[in-house]
Amino acid sequence: MRVFIVRHAQSENNALLSPNLDNPSRQSDPSLTKKGWTQCANLTKCFTTEANGRYKRVNEMWTSPMKRCLLTAKAVGDGLRTGNARVNGEIFEHGGCFEGGRGGGGGKGGDAKTSANENKTTAAATGRPGMGRDEMKQVFPDVIVPEALKNGWWDTKRGVETVPEAQARAERVAELLWKRARGSGGLKEKVEEVEKEEEAQQAKKRKVDDEPEVGDLVIVSHGMFTDILLKILVGVPKSTGRQMGLFCSQNAGIHAIDLDVATEENICGLVQFNDVRHIPEEARTGGSVFGLDECYVSEGSA
Repeated sequence: MRVFIVRHAQSENNALLSPNLDNPSRQSDPSLTKKGWTQCANLTKCFTTEANGRYKRVNEMWTSPMKRCLLTAKAVGDGLRTGNARVNGEIFEHGGCFEGGRGGGGGKGGDAKTSANENKTTAAATGRPGMGRDEMKQVFPDVIVPEALKNGWWDTKRGVETVPEAQARAERVAELLWKRARGSGGLKEKVEEVEKEEEAQQAKKRKVDDEPEVGDLVIVSHGMFTDILLKILVGVPKSTGRQMGLFCSQNAGIHAIDLDVATEENICGLVQFNDVRHIPEEARTGGSVFGLDECYVSEGSA
């Protein structure tokens, strides 16, 4: 199974001088910048042009519940025109949904502190539930929103998610991907009903190579979460703080991975990395090593 991972177009938080979680100017669920809208328009052109080519096997799309991803996913969906776009409540950006700077005291909020980057005093973050089903449908009318997310997707009592919590969440997403690749999972379980005994016997004898292929998948998510997810899929040991290596994604950049479950061990192959050929040079943003490294060191938001 091939998975195309698209980072969202440039958000208003991305455009801040210091986008880390301590910046009091950050928004809990920002929209896109002018460049972000340009990037979305080019994503639509890209997926329209290749809908019957490299993306012809795509039969499902997962999107983060955050506004910047929903807007980007709509642009991708306008190009693919395959439908079946679903909100996945596990692929939001590290940190969660909260207003203002994180403040002191780590992932659960805390006392006020001064941000060296902004030279302002930041108060403890205020959790927000995020958009509910009706709000998400206003952003992306055709998206399918699970019942569990009808009133929002973030538990405001959690405060701010930590990096280890985000890594544990990414591990759950990785397992869901492997399950889908094996033809037995995904957000929508696929169940085969065999009515005749003869068909049942044939099914038992079928070889792996003869099994129906699982369709490809598009995921619209975030810069830091994509880095965490790719590391888990390719077997990079988890760590916090400064990272020895990073998978940097530009806004509206596209990665492609192949998940091979035909062997005894699952194999993940990175076959395309950060493709931004569809974005004009002057409209390209994000993807810096410093920016993503800062996300781990200062627990930022990409």
